Amino acid sequence: MKIPGLQALTRDRFFHLLLIIGAGLSLFVPFAPKAWPAAIDWRTIITLSGLMMLTKGVELSGYFDVLGRKMVRRFATERRLSLFMVFSAAVLSTFLTNDVALFIIVPLTLTLRKLCEIPVSRLIIFEALAVNAGSLLTPIGNPQNILLWGRSGLSFAAFTWQMAPLALVMMASLLAVCWFAFPDKKLQYHSGTTGPQWQPRLVWSCLGLYIVFLFALELRYELAACCSWRLVLSCWRDACW
Repeated sequence: MKIPGLQALTRDRFFHLLLIIGAGLSLFVPFAPKAWPAAIDWRTIITLSGLMMLTKGVELSGYFDVLGRKMVRRFATERRLSLFMVFSAAVLSTFLTNDVALFIIVPLTLTLRKLCEIPVSRLIIFEALAVNAGSLLTPIGNPQNILLWGRSGLSFAAFTWQMAPLALVMMASLLAVCWFAFPDKKLQYHSGTTGPQWQPRLVWSCLGLYIVFLFALELRYELAACCSWRLVLSCWRDACW
């Protein structure tokens, strides 16, 4: 019986290094090994896992290629396209966490490189800055916010209201710098690219499940929701492939 992902973990040297460091640090913690599971914030782990599964579903649908082609046709200059990508990265990070937002925006940026000439490295740097600025806004914007939200006792709206001023200032500053970092020149398109193949039903299913997942987080049912999403996406993948 093959366990999904186990083979990848056996080849992941960074994961092995983290295990060794974790084992070493465990010798200095002030509590017994039987208390280690209680020291982990499982709600944060489960929340991130659920968001990553839904994001992976959108990626497997092939929708990134479709979206990339629409964006290239809509934004005629490098500056406009870059501003849109940076702003989109910030918006995505407000409800998908900063790292999950990068899992979406970076593959999309690499898709754009196949369609037109853009400074990919510079754009990805700005996108990384944008997801950190945007993720400040909401309780699920980054792992730190998820942890703070769970400890604060605030509602989703109250937490967002508290963080709004700082997030808006940082985002406005980043967009101003982005304006000067990318020239207002017309995009140079590549020729000979084939049309994308994608699955609309999988995209809409993931988006619908995401809304349900938000309600599950608010009601503290994130574990049941996460397990359900994993089952649904696995069945869909088996049906499609």
